[in-house]
Amino acid sequence: MSKVTQGNSVSVLIPDGRRIKVTTDGEAVFEHGEIKRRLTSEDQPYYFAGGDALSSVIRAISGVVTYTIFYTDVVPFTGNRTLNADDNGKVLRCDDASNVTITVPRNLPECFTCGFLTWGAGTVTVSAGSGATKRSTTSALSTQFSGGSVLVAKNADDVSAEFILSGGFA
Repeated sequence: MSKVTQGNSVSVLIPDGRRIKVTTDGEAVFEHGEIKRRLTSEDQPYYFAGGDALSSVIRAISGVVTYTIFYTDVVPFTGNRTLNADDNGKVLRCDDASNVTITVPRNLPECFTCGFLTWGAGTVTVSAGSGATKRSTTSALSTQFSGGSVLVAKNADDVSAEFILSGGFA
C-alpha cells in the first residue's frame, strides 16, 4: 500500500490486466487519460483496471490517499497441473481434497515466478518435468496446509529450466 499526502500527487502505471484500489480519508482526484474521478472519505474504495500504457495520476487534495496496485491473481485449481508461461506472477490455490502434483516443465522462461497454496485436504507435490532441474537445498517436495513458491533461476534456450522451491515443505 502506498500513500499520497495532502497537496501532493503521484503518477503510477497500472500494468495491463491489473487493478488499482484507491481510498482517501479526505478528498482526492484520480485521473487516467480522459477518465477523471473525484473521491471523498464517504466513497467506497475506488477500483480501476489498467489496460493501456497511460499513467494514472492520484492527487490528494486533503487528507491522505492510499492506493494499492494488485500485481497477482489467485487462481483456484484441482487436479494435477503443469505450469506454463501464463502462470507467471500468479498464486495457484489448490482446492483439491486429494493429492496433486504440480509439474515444472523445462520451457518456463528465466525469472518465472509462481506461488501456490494448499487449501484442500490433499498434499501438493512439486515435480521436475523432463529437462527441468530442482536446485533447492531442501529435498522435500510436498506441502500440506501450507504454501510455497517456484522461481526459475536459469534456462538455456527453453531446454533446461533450473528452478528453486521455497516454502513450507514436509
